[in-house]
Amino acid sequence: ALLPRSSGGGRRSSGGADSPRSPPHSASKIFRFGAEVQNRPDRFRSALEVIADPRQEPGNDARTAALARPVPTKPSRILDAPDIVDDYYLNLLSWSSSNVLAVALANNVYLWNAATNEVSELLQLEQGDCVTSVSWAPGGSHLCVGTDSAAVQLWDASRMALVRSMRGHTARVGSLAWNPVSRCVNSGSRDALVLQHDARARQHRTATLVGHQQEVCGLSWSADGATLASGGNENYLCLWDAARSGQAQPSECAPRAIMRQHQAAVKALSWCPMHRNLLASGGGTADRTIKFWNAHTGAMLHSVDTGSQVCALLWSRHHKEIVSSHGFSQNQLCLWRYPSMTKLCELTGHTARVLHLAQSPDGETVVSAAADETLRFWSIFGGGPTSAARRKGRMRDMRLSSVGGEMSIR
Repeated sequence: ALLPRSSGGGRRSSGGADSPRSPPHSASKIFRFGAEVQNRPDRFRSALEVIADPRQEPGNDARTAALARPVPTKPSRILDAPDIVDDYYLNLLSWSSSNVLAVALANNVYLWNAATNEVSELLQLEQGDCVTSVSWAPGGSHLCVGTDSAAVQLWDASRMALVRSMRGHTARVGSLAWNPVSRCVNSGSRDALVLQHDARARQHRTATLVGHQQEVCGLSWSADGATLASGGNENYLCLWDAARSGQAQPSECAPRAIMRQHQAAVKALSWCPMHRNLLASGGGTADRTIKFWNAHTGAMLHSVDTGSQVCALLWSRHHKEIVSSHGFSQNQLCLWRYPSMTKLCELTGHTARVLHLAQSPDGETVVSAAADETLRFWSIFGGGPTSAARRKGRMRDMRLSSVGGEMSIR
């Protein structure tokens, strides 16, 4: 008989590779719609069965007081994610440009198609290994996977096949980031190195970035592919120039700048899509701040004490807003207006720290993954001018299609 997941939250990891692991769940047991509070004993009996829609629950009011648009404060859907590893230093969630969400659960990677709700298992590592990071390539067809056994794997999601396994690290690979211009991928590891890989080249390792002293837990490329930001467990935020790491021969590179203002591990990194050199970073439990940087000069522009561990950050593509996810004690998401950093609303419901965030291709929805073994989808960013034009066009088509009191909706 299939049993419900335990109420104790996700699989914990102290960072070691020797933590005991239970047998992996089959694809039929994951990404099923979950109830807000119920813990049903039959919850895994069929995949993607709708148990409850939080949008229909009483009290699901949109907060409008501080915003020009309504922002729902409850998730649009909740999916189960059994055995997600509870480890601050990992990056286990990525949403592709082709609208497919990749989630790492223990030694498996599952793909959820947001358009069709179809779930598929991309890979299963050998017992004793564990997936420690995932990141979609810019085109949305290939997924890079980091492992506890120090491998960087490239998978073709359309063929569900391994393309290449790239070595070079000597410890687990907890962070990955694709350069949107060069299409190379960088990997950050517990060995304190950042490696740059070109999977198209015979010798895939094109650069070694040396500057961190402990595990590299955050990586993010700027939209123009010119600057890589990396965060480490020694509290460093490093900036690297693509020009220095993109030389013809494999080379050892030093960071252009090291910022030491954080007082805890720096995992949360996000580049502002509206301002080229504006970077946001978040610190761990002993720091609790979101800091904003001019990446061109290395100057800190602003620092905000959030009151709790900052696990992830995402900028809105449509508004001057940023969302943060947090750990103890509220395990909440916070939506902030930039640059005033006025807190617009808090999104609650997770019962353990919210470790990961990812954004839909249209920029309207944010998904959060937490140690409570749930994924929650939040429609908080709204749409840009294109979305508004689409809605206006649909209303026009509906009016034009109305004939004799009968309406045909295209």
